[in-house]
Amino acid sequence: MNSFRFSSFAILALLMFVLTGCGPIQSTQTISQATVALERARVAEADLKAPYEYYNARFYLHKAEEEWGYSDFEASYQYAKEAKQAAEAAILKAKEDPWTGSPVDEARNNEAMKDRGAESIDMTDVKASTVSTPKSKKKSSNGKKNEEAP
Repeated sequence: MNSFRFSSFAILALLMFVLTGCGPIQSTQTISQATVALERARVAEADLKAPYEYYNARFYLHKAEEEWGYSDFEASYQYAKEAKQAAEAAILKAKEDPWTGSPVDEARNNEAMKDRGAESIDMTDVKASTVSTPKSKKKSSNGKKNEEAP
């Protein structure tokens, strides 16, 4: 009877040790994976090309680390999983998205040019042959500048 009690206590203690060890290990590992994914997203310029996904991942990772600090490993694991998924979505969007700039910025620049009296110029239409060089001016013997005849 004593050996049965001891063996059941040993099994229960071993089971509790294993179960309590899984939470910190899983959440720490997932936080590490999410951190790597977020760094890969930053390198892919996801903060510029996929800002929603990038900052979503960043804030989920921050929350995962906060919950880990409070020893709430289950919540930490869930937030880290969300952060990793959002970072991977940011990487994918940043690599696939051909977006090179904000159309709002381009519209503002064109509007500013019109306000100054200049029209927006498409540089692909400008040819090198249309650019004229200024005419040179010669000094006369009396020190005054005389323009050359065309």
